[in-house]
Parts: sequence; structure tokens; C-alpha cells
Amino acid sequence: MAIRYDDTHAALDLDQLASLFCAVGWAYRTADPGRFRQMVLGTPWIVSAWDDDHLVGFCRAITDGAFNAYVTTVAVLPAYQRRGIGRELMRRLLADRDHMLFVLHAEPDNHDFYKSLGFADADNMLRRPRSH
Repeated sequence: MAIRYDDTHAALDLDQLASLFCAVGWAYRTADPGRFRQMVLGTPWIVSAWDDDHLVGFCRAITDGAFNAYVTTVAVLPAYQRRGIGRELMRRLLADRDHMLFVLHAEPDNHDFYKSLGFADADNMLRRPRSH
């Protein structure tokens, strides 16, 4: 398996991305196609992982481009998990951006993974949940 990585929006297939999101339990993010499309197009930094022409992984960060970035999505198809794809997606997303403060929210089961990439616990995080 030779996984190919891409960091352009041009490579993305929104139908495959929607399928990936559904496979990892995020179908709610694809329910409104216009909103889903805007989510992708409004994200400046993305990295996708491909097995031939099949999308197997995706990550993205929203950013001001100067100081702060928020990693908001990291997804790998279940059949491709535990093969280093998520780690490589994140490596590429963070590469050459050591001057940026990256933050993210993660399920407790995933904390060790993100800590291995240099993230640390932050007790001062506040959030306003969305209504839907």
C-alpha cells in the first residue's frame, strides 16, 4: 500500500469526503451539502490521503495564518487506521509551522495520539457549543 498525500483543495472529491466522514461517525457534518461544501472550501489548510484514487484520510486546520490555528478534523477510514496515516496527515499539516499555536479538541481516547505529536493538555479552554 503506497499512500499518496495532497495538500490542495483541487484533489478533493466531496462525495468521497462525505463517505469518509460517515464512516467515522460524522454524518451530521454532511447532512447539509451546502454547509459541508463551505466547510471544506472555507478551510485554508487541508491534507488528504489517497490509496490510488480512493480517499482514505483527511485533516484540516482553520487559521489566521500568522499566530493561531485550530485543527478541527482528522479522519482516517476505519480499515486504514493504525497504519500511520493519521500521524502523517498531522505531520504534513504542522510542517514548517512551528511559529503557530495549534489547538484542537479531541476525545479522551485520542489524547495520547495528539500528545505524541507535541500537543499538551490545556485547562484554560472555554467553548460555546453550537446549537446544531
